[in-house]
Amino acid sequence: MMGNGQAVAHGAVSILNAFATGKGAAMGVGLWTRARVSLQDGGGASFGIVASDPQGSSKLAVMVVEKVLERYGYGGKLHGEVVTSSSIPTAVGLKSSSAAANAVALATSSALGHEPDDDVLVEIGVEASLECGVSLTGAYDDSFASWHGGAVLTDNDRRKVEKVLKVPENIRIIILVPPRQTLTGNLDRRRFAPVKRISELAYIEAGNGHVWDALTLNGLAFSAVLGEDPRPALSAIEAGALGAGLSGKGPAVVAAVEEKDSKRVRQAFEKFDGRIIETEPNYSRARVET
Repeated sequence: MMGNGQAVAHGAVSILNAFATGKGAAMGVGLWTRARVSLQDGGGASFGIVASDPQGSSKLAVMVVEKVLERYGYGGKLHGEVVTSSSIPTAVGLKSSSAAANAVALATSSALGHEPDDDVLVEIGVEASLECGVSLTGAYDDSFASWHGGAVLTDNDRRKVEKVLKVPENIRIIILVPPRQTLTGNLDRRRFAPVKRISELAYIEAGNGHVWDALTLNGLAFSAVLGEDPRPALSAIEAGALGAGLSGKGPAVVAAVEEKDSKRVRQAFEKFDGRIIETEPNYSRARVET
């Protein structure tokens, strides 16, 4: 068989990091990753990768393709090419791996001519992320928010959605991206035991609808454990942000802001080294493009 598929999935930011308790929360944002998959008969499952970030690992994309092919009975029977492009900075906590896994999985399913099964394809991305070492928990919260949009509270260890969180649509998301990266494979979950109780409190806050308080509490706790500077988040809050904190393992810092305060929060972030990205919550699902 021969087939081509193209799909796009969006990035996300952390509300609650799952490293300490296995429970996390994430919110989709307007950054994106696009994948195009071309499949041909034969070749023993050999795949060429053309990535927008040559520093990024191609291992995840290859594993996702192979898992989708195995799921639909084509394991070892096809070869082809995966081409990705993205607006998401890699290895800074903005869920580039989850978005890439989702986009590649959906594009591969489309190339095979299958109607996408959301649960199956998200699960494939989670499994591949764990096996590749780009996630400590499988990042089910990130993957779900990337695939479905919106904000969600999850049990990552059980891969279960616990609550869909309500987030106003008219807010801005302002992100400070320092000029360095943090690789998840270099981290150990045991390191986060000291902030387990704080994570539990942030989980309660998020579940009760206090999403920005959870974002701030989580961000300060994980900044302390990871040795990240809390001043950008605190400066953003002082400038009027609804909440601010470290996203994932960092070093990116995210602030949720009402439109009227976005300029002041940007100015607060400008005091620190890094690139500033302004976007919005994403409520769109991952989708096939024709």
